Amino acid sequence: MAGRFGIVGCGYVGMGVAINARSRGLVVTGTTTSPTKLAQLCDLVDHPRICRAGDPGADYSFIEQLDGLLISIAPTSEDEASSYGSVFGEGVQALVEAIGRRSSRTPLHITYLSSAGVYGDKAGQTINELSPPDLTDATNALLVRAENTVLSLNSASTQACVLRLGGIYGPGKDIPGYIRSASGQQVPKNGNNVNAWIHFLDILRGVSFAYERRLQGIYNLVDDMQLSRRELSNELCDAEGLAPVIWENHDRDGARIFDARVSNARLKNLGFNLKVSSMLDPVPA
Repeated sequence: MAGRFGIVGCGYVGMGVAINARSRGLVVTGTTTSPTKLAQLCDLVDHPRICRAGDPGADYSFIEQLDGLLISIAPTSEDEASSYGSVFGEGVQALVEAIGRRSSRTPLHITYLSSAGVYGDKAGQTINELSPPDLTDATNALLVRAENTVLSLNSASTQACVLRLGGIYGPGKDIPGYIRSASGQQVPKNGNNVNAWIHFLDILRGVSFAYERRLQGIYNLVDDMQLSRRELSNELCDAEGLAPVIWENHDRDGARIFDARVSNARLKNLGFNLKVSSMLDPVPA
């Protein structure tokens, strides 16, 4: 019998996971909050649904027979503060409560996509999953609470893990091209800060790995590149004979800061291998 996999939030990543899961023979249920996207979803999953986590009338009955679930939700409103609270506060809580009410005895694995950005400003130091997140930032604190809410589901019949993603690049997200387009221009961000990155293809592979290995706990899903913004842009521009990007040397007041070299050793030690180790490397066919 084919595995039954659900995806709450079929946006850019969720749709990619849906296609990948079906290619591996899984029966896929996918949700969207947008009626206009439902037709597109019909072509990608076996059972498309409209579901907005947190809505009083949301129907979570599809969770009953699943053995795998990806939670890949993000705000869509322009009002970021209230939208973040709605999605990562009320939305995640309602979804977790629904999972907790399952009557099915089918073991369930849950993968929750979060952000490596929760580590905040570590002054460029190398950190791992045991490093404390930056709870002084309101957004980070909200994201970490959502992670902990999902992880509270771990039990004999339910396994839950969190994948903390780096910034996404890949199809439709040409970050190297975007950086090159800023050649010779001044960019109002601190060029000394180190960012974490991950290729789209490795997110799909990471979700599959977590589901197949029934991972529990927190894992950093980031590539091997640990360069500052300035170092990265210099590499990209030099390779094309372009003028360098001009970065500021300080953080702007009120900006959400991320500056850390994020280790991916925990996943790698379990046997996970990156398909794309860095955006400086060619993408394998």
